[in-house]
Amino acid sequence: MDKISHSVPEICLIAPSGALAKLTREIARELNLEIGIYKGVLDDGVKIAEKLVKRGAKVFISRKGTATLLSESGYNVAKINTTLNDYLRHLNLMKEHNGKIAIVEFHEFLPELQKLCDYLEVKDAEIFAYSNAYDYEISVENALNSHASILLGGGETLPKEAKRLNIPHTIVENTEQSIKLAIETAIQLLRVQKEEAIQKRFFKIQFEQYSAVVNNSTDAILSTNDTGMIVISNQKAKSLFKVLNDEKQHNLQDILPMLEFDKIKHFKENGISRIVKINEKLLSAKEMPIFVNQRFEGAIVLLQDVQDIQDSEQKIRLHLYEKGHKAKYDFDDIIGQSEVISKTKMIANSYAKTQSSVLIIGETGTGKELFAQSIHKNSNRRKGPFVAINCAALPKELLSSELFGYEEGAFSGAIKGGKAGIFEVAHGGTIFLDEIGEIPLETQIQLLRVLQEKEVRRLSSDKVIPVDVRIICATNKNLSREVEENRFRMDLYYRINVLKLKIPSLRERREDIPLLVAHFIKSMPPEITTDIRNYMINLYPTLMAYQWPGNIRELQGVMERIVAIFTGNKLINPELDMLIDMPKEERPVLRQKDDSAKKEKTSSEKISLDSVRNALELNRYNKQKTAESLNISRSTLWRLMHRYDLYE
Repeated sequence: MDKISHSVPEICLIAPSGALAKLTREIARELNLEIGIYKGVLDDGVKIAEKLVKRGAKVFISRKGTATLLSESGYNVAKINTTLNDYLRHLNLMKEHNGKIAIVEFHEFLPELQKLCDYLEVKDAEIFAYSNAYDYEISVENALNSHASILLGGGETLPKEAKRLNIPHTIVENTEQSIKLAIETAIQLLRVQKEEAIQKRFFKIQFEQYSAVVNNSTDAILSTNDTGMIVISNQKAKSLFKVLNDEKQHNLQDILPMLEFDKIKHFKENGISRIVKINEKLLSAKEMPIFVNQRFEGAIVLLQDVQDIQDSEQKIRLHLYEKGHKAKYDFDDIIGQSEVISKTKMIANSYAKTQSSVLIIGETGTGKELFAQSIHKNSNRRKGPFVAINCAALPKELLSSELFGYEEGAFSGAIKGGKAGIFEVAHGGTIFLDEIGEIPLETQIQLLRVLQEKEVRRLSSDKVIPVDVRIICATNKNLSREVEENRFRMDLYYRINVLKLKIPSLRERREDIPLLVAHFIKSMPPEITTDIRNYMINLYPTLMAYQWPGNIRELQGVMERIVAIFTGNKLINPELDMLIDMPKEERPVLRQKDDSAKKEKTSSEKISLDSVRNALELNRYNKQKTAESLNISRSTLWRLMHRYDLYE
């Protein structure tokens, strides 16, 4: 017999006799099948099967009582059939024998075997039946004590004792055909078992997935049959309706009488939605019918706490609010090659590498926020949010709530659930406070506390929230004078004025005007850009002479006016009054009809592109020096530079 190893074949024979084991081994070798063969009878066979299952056996082959006991123990068994025909040959031979015949057989065969003996007129035969190993030993002992002259039966004890007592003995062995049939049955049982295991595993995974989804849902979920009886309820539903925790079945109408279960079957497409009140809570109830093959089989009810819905919406709004706060501009987006703007960008870039507060000073329209965004994008906070707020754009009574947030009920009109302030939103990033000089004194005190303690407290809240933000402030006011006149706190001024950055006005960097104009022209409709470039050549002397109180923002507005005029009619030659609010006495006098002007124009036409480019590079793009080296005026130099697209 095979020894029980660490792993065994999936099909194993539990053989009550050595002859059965030997014949089965030969058949398995002939069929090229791997079958484990083990000797065991009745209860011993069951014990062997228990060990084999732990090592990988899935289907057993056996016969008679051993097969029955294996099956009763819950194992998959392919029985080797022993028929009455197998007994017929043996009983016919025994009929000629003089003396008593003793038959030891499993109790299942007793009725049929008795009929066969009667049919063959085997008169002097006694059958001893057994149903387990203990009964078998008793039956063998009784058979041996019955004074029988010949014995019929299997197992281990009967053949052994018959041989010892020298009593003739025979065993009804199975035919080769019945063993092959049992092997085929075992193969089919193994295939079905594997298919069932795969299907069972699939359904188990699916069930676990559904259970995880249902029980981890923040919604209370109820499912009913077609009569309204609740058949499924998740943990949320059981916590909402305590009665669902008992073993009884409950009707949906008893739990939620306001839902009108009888009507749900008529709303096949969209179901029914309504607001209900349960245990002083407002819930959003969604009823959806279940139809199988056009037949109504029940309904699913989803219950959501209205407060949870509002909280989720608030979180989503906050998330979207955070995602919208990104710095768009970098230092490369700041147009200009003048010495003063280049130096300013260089200083700002060095500030970006630090964590200190920055105070940006500059006139309105000089691009203070562009510098603030560029500092953020080049800092180690670049992946965090960039939150900008114009302190002058909000009413003083709302500024604190926007900066620091508020709890529900903090003031009339406050959002339900409260709101996070920009310090919370900007955590891990940068806050840009534009027009910082407009903050009222009471808000300055709150701001100073946040900057010192690095924590914020919402209005009407007793909780403090740690925040990690960098502050960049901007102003067009003289904050030193504001401090002297007690309109701005000195301690706050020194807190925000660690690093100072002064943005030059446009009149301090006039040589950048053509570059800025060229940049604005790029965004104009292509069909009018050529006309605008030509028009701008004569306009540059005026642009260069103007003081630009609104700085770059004003220049951008002038360009938008020009676009509006040329888009409507390219033939219009707009007056300066339509474009620039410049006093007439400040406008340069253009003497295009003067002989010297004509002479200069004629000579300028002979100046090549290379000459202009080389002169510019030689003089480091200083326009005055370049014009002098070419012996032309600055206005002529502008025309040449635009003729050759040197600002493109």
